[in-house]
Amino acid sequence: MRATTAGMLTLVCALCSCKQKEDSTNSYFPLTVGSRWTYAVSSDVDGKALRDSHVISVISESLKGNEPVVVRRNETEGNIGIEYALRVNPTGIERIAQRSDLEEQATRDEPPRTVLPLPLKAGASWRTQTTAYFILRKSEHPRELRYSHKALMTYTVEAIDETVTVPAGTFRHCARITGVAYLTLYTDPVAGFRKVPLITNEWYCKGIGMVKLERIEEVSTAFFSGGKMLMELIKSIRHE
Repeated sequence: MRATTAGMLTLVCALCSCKQKEDSTNSYFPLTVGSRWTYAVSSDVDGKALRDSHVISVISESLKGNEPVVVRRNETEGNIGIEYALRVNPTGIERIAQRSDLEEQATRDEPPRTVLPLPLKAGASWRTQTTAYFILRKSEHPRELRYSHKALMTYTVEAIDETVTVPAGTFRHCARITGVAYLTLYTDPVAGFRKVPLITNEWYCKGIGMVKLERIEEVSTAFFSGGKMLMELIKSIRHE
């Protein structure tokens, strides 16, 4: 189950070097090669509490045509690492490909997935595909739904000037983004089919990047159990 944390963290971006240096103190997504973020991860899945740490790092930058592409790597100790390739265009940051350590070639995202719209403004909204990372079948196999069930999540920038406190400190001028999706599941013979919400809350702070992420997938029926995860920044190393 620890691997699901790495699989769900697609919050990454790509900016050219000169733009990163110019905007690093004001950007909600400051990135240069060598930057690194470490997070404490706590989750409750199928009634079991888990604790772990997660690292996101910027490992390379290149140009493909006229577009800058940055690769970010997500790692949880003891699990397979995943790398994400992202590009920036005038309307936003997009994820264009991903590759796990078990794959020689990256898999392209068709179409590319929006990570953040640019410029980031309160009320902005977009949709992208998601799945259930913590909902499990109680008696069938495979227990995970993430391989078979997909849903469209609607993300909305709810605020752009919040204050957030995490283990790494208290940060101001943070954007809060909420994502909501629904999976239609046959939960049990009594309730029949019902829409189960998948909820994500993310906080990005100027000059820091992502400092906090919550994922909530609550369901408890005869056929399914749910879960939730909290991810908070412990420390960051940001290259200018």
